[in-house]
Amino acid sequence: MTTSEPEALWPLSGATEPGPPSGVPSVVGVADLRATNAAAVLAVVRSADPHPRLSELVAATSLSRPTVEAIAEELVDRGLIEVAAAPSARGQRSPGRPARRFRFQPHAGFVVGVDVRPRSVTACLADLDGEPVAVERRGVRADLTGPARARAVTSAIRATLDRADVDVSRVWAATLGTPGLVDRGNSRVRQADNLGTWSEVDVTGVLRELLGCPVAVENDANLAALGEQWRGVGGTGGAVPDAATGEMVFVLLGERLGSGVITGGRLLRGHHGAAGEIGFIRFSGGGPADRPGLDPLPAGTIRDAAAADPDAVAAVEAYGRRLAEGLAPVLLALDPALVVLGTGLFPDPALLPAANTLLTAAQHHADGLLVDPPRWHLSALGDDAVLTGAVRFALSSVEVVLRTRPTSLDSPAPAREKR
Repeated sequence: MTTSEPEALWPLSGATEPGPPSGVPSVVGVADLRATNAAAVLAVVRSADPHPRLSELVAATSLSRPTVEAIAEELVDRGLIEVAAAPSARGQRSPGRPARRFRFQPHAGFVVGVDVRPRSVTACLADLDGEPVAVERRGVRADLTGPARARAVTSAIRATLDRADVDVSRVWAATLGTPGLVDRGNSRVRQADNLGTWSEVDVTGVLRELLGCPVAVENDANLAALGEQWRGVGGTGGAVPDAATGEMVFVLLGERLGSGVITGGRLLRGHHGAAGEIGFIRFSGGGPADRPGLDPLPAGTIRDAAAADPDAVAAVEAYGRRLAEGLAPVLLALDPALVVLGTGLFPDPALLPAANTLLTAAQHHADGLLVDPPRWHLSALGDDAVLTGAVRFALSSVEVVLRTRPTSLDSPAPAREKR
């Protein structure tokens, strides 16, 4: 984005677009009107199916044909739209040149999503439709210092740019997902006990210096919930119809326990940005007495449970019941339509029987503790839920600009990008 733009908005964090002061009538200047008209034309191009002709843009926006034609040319020049190939008309003859059709160019710009974990860093470069263009996954040591972890993040991001042959100037927003507590402004990590000195690093500053665009940091479970709502079982096209009500709890099982809460279709972050920190619950049933949370199931137990070993199956079922008992007060308070279990504990499809054992045990036990039990479902995104949510969060910032002032975006000609 251009450096002259105001501070980025992150709508998925609860921020709203600023309006005029109360009681003061808004004044629309010529530049503002031009930007608003460009946004209207771009919105029609993005949503129309098939690709619209100029006359259809005029009809949809109620703008004059010369105005729409000038805006379309500017959007083409900036790389935001392109002239689409004329549809085939077999056996038909049409005098004169066919009317031009316009389509959105999702590779006009890009966003970056990052998933930081104790033992890995994953970066994704995605286009403006949210489609991954390049992904870089790297293993790291769990005992890395904060600065070393930040270097691993920047190295992974550079690798995605190099792989896609995309210049850094064409990245318009970035979001980093991390374990721990994140401040309400999505600008810093307040606490991350399992990541050494990670909270001492100004990670948003580091990424802004690298990318020159707005950067946000968000809790990993929150991003996983957003990812599942966008492209998983929690969305309107997902496997659970009731999820479209917008009431969902995503439980992230990993080295640490966390959750992301969607209520009213929006992410619930709380006064300090710490909503959903179920890892601070003290679970009953023989867990660690000196600290809250649930230790992850041992990999051997998961593997044996998937192979139907009776003792391992019993251990997984007990874990599911403990999880449900600890979550019950949260579910009673929130009354979600859906609980999604997302975890990297079952990375191999062969371990799916153990995952289903855990899910079934948790749901059955929770049903007896709740007034209106929700549906339970395994994440459709698997290990990519956090990364998907990070891309979605970054796109939300770009969408604000595309909806209001798209011609303010820097969109250099895609000379370096391999198509």
